[in-house]
Amino acid sequence: MVVLTTLGGEICYEAVKFVVYIAAIVCACMIGGKLRKSSDAKKAAKAREEDK
Repeated sequence: MVVLTTLGGEICYEAVKFVVYIAAIVCACMIGGKLRKSSDAKKAAKAREEDK
């Protein structure tokens, strides 16, 4: 890793790292929500099929 010698560089590095982590968390939540919705849809379709 490049040694960051200035305070400004260190602050920028931490800010970028924070934004990347937040973006990763948001993406994980969105993917999890989509997977849950598709799983729920499959369960509902299966339940409707069994009721017939």
